[in-house]
Amino acid sequence: MNLAFWSDSIIPSTAANAIQVMKMCNAFTKLGHHTTLHAKKPSIAKEADLDQLANIYGVTTNFKIVSHRSHQYIRHLDYDAKVLISVLKSKPDLIFTRSLRGAFLTNFFNKKVVLELHFLPTTNSNSLMLKQLARGTCLKKIIVISENLKNLLLSEHPYLSSVPIEVCHDAVDIDRFPVSETSPIERKIELSIDIQKKIVMYVGHLYEGRGINLIEQLAKSLPEVNFIVIGGLEKDVADRKHRLSRLQITNLYYYGFIPNAQLPDYYQIADLLIMPYEKTVSVSGGGDTSAWMSPMKTFEYMASGKPLISSDLPALREVLNEEVAILVEPGNLEHWKYSIENTLTNETLANKISTNARQKAERNTWESRANKILSYL
Repeated sequence: MNLAFWSDSIIPSTAANAIQVMKMCNAFTKLGHHTTLHAKKPSIAKEADLDQLANIYGVTTNFKIVSHRSHQYIRHLDYDAKVLISVLKSKPDLIFTRSLRGAFLTNFFNKKVVLELHFLPTTNSNSLMLKQLARGTCLKKIIVISENLKNLLLSEHPYLSSVPIEVCHDAVDIDRFPVSETSPIERKIELSIDIQKKIVMYVGHLYEGRGINLIEQLAKSLPEVNFIVIGGLEKDVADRKHRLSRLQITNLYYYGFIPNAQLPDYYQIADLLIMPYEKTVSVSGGGDTSAWMSPMKTFEYMASGKPLISSDLPALREVLNEEVAILVEPGNLEHWKYSIENTLTNETLANKISTNARQKAERNTWESRANKILSYL
């Protein structure tokens, strides 16, 4: 199949949406489809070649990437026009997109399209585009990242009941876990970390609602444990590092952004992985995604073979349960402290949930997700 992936992501970038887009293109290509990714070109940085992208995202296939510059003041109109022309020229059998605008535009050219949504469209313009898509015959399927998002989407836009809506949580490159050629002790020494202390690790952005303040509180209350935070924008990481001396915390380390391709090596030095989400979870563009989120780190954590502690939120329970994770009330310091101490000292419990989690992750690969998306079209 000749598949065009219409993306609004900047490639390369550190954004989670860019990682997910690259993983899906890699998966479509692995399944034997001729995949072309249309993405935004970085405004300042030089365009990366395929080898660099492989090192950043851990992709293993050479799918085609067509980069388009987006003008600062008319970015949507300018970019959409360029992508539309490029996509139509390629005469794809299917257009897969995370852009509602992209799906809407291709609808006028009688092109088969699958739309993936990671948000709840609520504006008038979004509603108009969805109504137009629902009336037509080109939209073959809507993909959403959680059951909650599907329910909210149908509640907000009941006319979409005529369109197949399929829930596909995010996934993982299972063959990359574990991949470390360096022993955990050597890696700890390399990072100047006390090899005698247990390590609790968080991977992800430092936006509001990610539980970073709770991690600081946990580090202060558990001085016998080292805490490592990987990820975050450069400014956010610098601000957090500055706070440490003021808070007199010496066992918390902020390492900033690490390319996704390298993360499996870092997971191997952890004794425990945590997702301390709060009840309200912000993203880069603002808004609260706690009701429907499906974090990619969930599946990477499970694939790592390490025990996982997560906030107990309805959206996360679509993937997690007590068999694969320790679920804790969001923001409850004492409950989190107890759960960390108990998991680090209870080897039987840690082995049980990490083994079960790994087995579940093996059933949630990017290829299986891509195959599910393309089925019954």
